[in-house]
Amino acid sequence: MSQSDAFALWQDGTAKDPRAFQAALKADSERLAVIQQDPELSAILLGSNMDALQKLLRDVYREEQAKVERRAQRLQERSIDAQRASATIPRDTVQLYAQLRATGLEYGKSFRLLRNVHVPDPMDAALLSQ
Repeated sequence: MSQSDAFALWQDGTAKDPRAFQAALKADSERLAVIQQDPELSAILLGSNMDALQKLLRDVYREEQAKVERRAQRLQERSIDAQRASATIPRDTVQLYAQLRATGLEYGKSFRLLRNVHVPDPMDAALLSQ
């Protein structure tokens, strides 16, 4: 089983093959070093209790899903003015129209109305997501 298959999850966040998941963690020296820094986490992820491992994975998955939903909700609630204020990086409209053309949307020169396009700074977006 490849390492990516070993980390495969069900829709509820539990490992499809908990023993392969655990073996892949043990085989990855970087992940193993991080896990071993926390004795409680290490006992669950590297121990023999697969139910505890699955529960931990499910709980972490739920927390991450809730975090993603909260972030999406915050982004929906942002006003147009707040969105404009956070968009500080200018974007090349020629490239923008080229990307639109690549997706199948063709705009002739007389229909290219976008002249001044800005996008948010990726670092600001990272701060927003927390």
